[in-house]
Order: sequence, then structure tokens, then C-alpha cells
Amino acid sequence: MIAFGDYVSKRSVQMIPFRPEHALTINLKPREMQHTRIMPNYLEYIIGNAVPDLSWTLVKDGCIIALFGVRIMWPGVAEVWMLPGKEIKENAIPLIKGGRYVLDVIEHELDMKRLQIAVLKSDYTAYKFARMLYFTSESVMYKFGPYGEDYYMMTRIR
Repeated sequence: MIAFGDYVSKRSVQMIPFRPEHALTINLKPREMQHTRIMPNYLEYIIGNAVPDLSWTLVKDGCIIALFGVRIMWPGVAEVWMLPGKEIKENAIPLIKGGRYVLDVIEHELDMKRLQIAVLKSDYTAYKFARMLYFTSESVMYKFGPYGEDYYMMTRIR
């Protein structure tokens, strides 16, 4: 669908096509590790929802930083997802720059009018990250998370 090739940032972060084994080998952050305990099929869920040609893995020095992708809901609307690894914080700048680039290309190449992402309301870092990718808060989804947490619905509207 969209061919980015092997996108490489100035800090040697590579973007490669997502493969199922990436979800099984990523070094998850503590919150995401909790998800695997409450939802034993969490990683299978990620794998099953990773759309070929619209899902990628970010790697630096052989270490998986994050998995992410988009899932088209219907023409013009897609949902963005991301599974961060422990090393994401040390690679925030290339992630933001690369994320902006990828989302801009997706918006234009796939004629997206709306991209949306769910962000945990209590996770200020994730909220700031989404804002840096030009998402704005649209609403609060109360009791949306697996533990009953509130999430923001954030959007990029074109």
C-alpha cells in the first residue's frame, strides 16, 4: 500500500515492516506488561490487528523501540495504534519526527480526513507525544481502558 522503504533517522532509528515476532520480542514498558497479565491474549490481539503494509516496527541497534500502525475504519478515517517499548523515551525526537512524516504521508496517500488515537488520560507523557504528532483532544472516553481508566480520544483532522 504505502512503501516507505527502510526509513532511517539521523539517530539510526530504522522503520521496518511489522512482523508478528516483533510483538513477541519487544521489551515492554511496565504498563503494557500489566496488559499481558489482565488480557492473556494481548500480544495476539496486537498481531491480529496489525494491518499488513500499514504497520511498522521501530528499531535502534537491533532493539525494538515501538510497534505502530494504522487501521482503516472506513474511507477517510483510520485509527492509529502504538505499542511502546522501554527504550521509547530515549528515542523520543526521532519518533516524533518520523511519526509526523508517516502520518502526513498516510493522510495524503490514503486521502484520510480523520486520524484518531486513544490516549490514557493519566499518562501525561503519552498525551504530550500525541500533541507533538499534531493530535488534538476531542473527548474523554470514560471507563474505556482495561482497568476502567479514562482515555482521551485524540484526532488529526484534515
